[in-house]
Amino acid sequence: MSVVKRCSVCGRFRAYESDDAFCIGCGHDALEDRCACGRAFDYALGEPGSVHCPRCGRAFHDRALGGGS
Repeated sequence: MSVVKRCSVCGRFRAYESDDAFCIGCGHDALEDRCACGRAFDYALGEPGSVHCPRCGRAFHDRALGGGS
């Protein structure tokens, strides 16, 4: 099953398998599958520009756009 995760080191959103722990961009084991408020990152994949959490408004700037399926 695919889930959108964000690397807290490089800021990249990307589709991963649920048990993946390491970022494919920078290699750190800092993947998060939810915002601090608990909202899943499914809305962020493929959005151009800066993204804000639709639940709490937290901004996610300077992130790389990820792809994948």
